[in-house]
Amino acid sequence: MDKIDIVYLWVDGSDKKWLAQKEKWAAKINGEQITKTRVAAAERFRDNGELKYSLRSLAKNVPWVNHIYIVTGFNQVPKWLNTRHPKITIVPHESIFPHDALPTFNSNAIEMCIPNISKLSEHFLLMNDDIFFNRPLSPSFFFDANGRAKNIYTYRKTRYKNLDKLLKKSNTYRSTILLSAKKIHELYGRDLYSCSPSHGIDPYIKTVWIKFRRSPKIRNSIDKQIYNKFRTNWEFQRWLFTLNQYVHGHATFRRAHPHKSGRNIILDAIYNATHFIST
Repeated sequence: MDKIDIVYLWVDGSDKKWLAQKEKWAAKINGEQITKTRVAAAERFRDNGELKYSLRSLAKNVPWVNHIYIVTGFNQVPKWLNTRHPKITIVPHESIFPHDALPTFNSNAIEMCIPNISKLSEHFLLMNDDIFFNRPLSPSFFFDANGRAKNIYTYRKTRYKNLDKLLKKSNTYRSTILLSAKKIHELYGRDLYSCSPSHGIDPYIKTVWIKFRRSPKIRNSIDKQIYNKFRTNWEFQRWLFTLNQYVHGHATFRRAHPHKSGRNIILDAIYNATHFIST
């Protein structure tokens, strides 16, 4: 592959104009102040300054990245960012969303519109601003020699026969994962309920994403979802497109294992070195 771009989602949750809009729309939708609802609680939008250090880690450990896109709304731009840098582009929500779907405070809705970024490369990485590159990585960590995405997942035993019961007691994040797996199960008969996304950097193939996004199988659902101002328990997230890549042979899955930190430092070190990521 020739190029690999990176897309960040970023918001400054302390911006007074942004806060006023969030409160306004929350009141319209929920009849209450936004800070009282967990899906739009302040911690979901808080900017702790991680983006600066994530970009520094990127420059040091993955300098081969072609271009960096930072998706944000409300004319927000990090004050410290050099916007003249040739490898960085600020992507306003207005350039990827239907005009009447804005403003949005919904990260799931934003993810659905990522391939609308102008000049985005065929192979790209999607990540949040609280992720860092802690060691040098090559493009082969994210894509194999055939251009297939190499996605990392965590295992969580889930029986889809009890899905409705599970959905009722799941939080918003977990619900969107389960619903994404449910859609893949309905469409292709693949049981992937036990796979969950590993909070990290997700590789994607743009044309594969767009083809599925435009498919009558999901198009209407996604078209409606991007109008949700805040996240709900009844929508998809980007995991849907990860699973779609996988079932069509455009991706491989690697299982992430949690690090052990027990009394036996040597055995833990051996385990972590050999099991942190397995195929």
